[in-house]
Amino acid sequence: MKRWIQKHAILATLIPVLLVMLMIFCFSAQNGQDSGQFSGKITRFVVRLFVPEFDTWTAQMQDEVCSTVGLVVRKLGHFTEFFLLGFFLLLHIDAIGKKVTLRLPWLIAWGIGTLYAVTDELHQGFVGGRHPAILDVCIDSSGVIAGLLAMLVILWKIRRGSVQK
Repeated sequence: MKRWIQKHAILATLIPVLLVMLMIFCFSAQNGQDSGQFSGKITRFVVRLFVPEFDTWTAQMQDEVCSTVGLVVRKLGHFTEFFLLGFFLLLHIDAIGKKVTLRLPWLIAWGIGTLYAVTDELHQGFVGGRHPAILDVCIDSSGVIAGLLAMLVILWKIRRGSVQK
């Protein structure tokens, strides 16, 4: 298996990139109501993790807290999706870089990830109950950068370790 991955590194690293892009596309294809319900379930789960007595609160109190926390959960969802995209994009571009010399693989990965964020927002403009938001592109792009940084650290540690041996 390890030999196959080494031989097919470009394909092996492209698969997670495409899966993350598919996940982002599917979430963006949800209409406003479905997206809101999904986010609401995640928000209630998160609030219950941190506030065990949440279920004893009045419905109005629960709704107020979930409304406030829900915005943060939605934005963290955007950030996390694009963190994964940036992480796997850099891994893929690094695999390509072993065959083709790329001077700034992180910049290329950031550009692709940010371009995908723009197209994601445009896609949402065609989905009922959804609308594109420039703030979301900024959040998504920040997620890409964080994912790139995480992968850069991993690649640096791997290469540093292999040089020291």
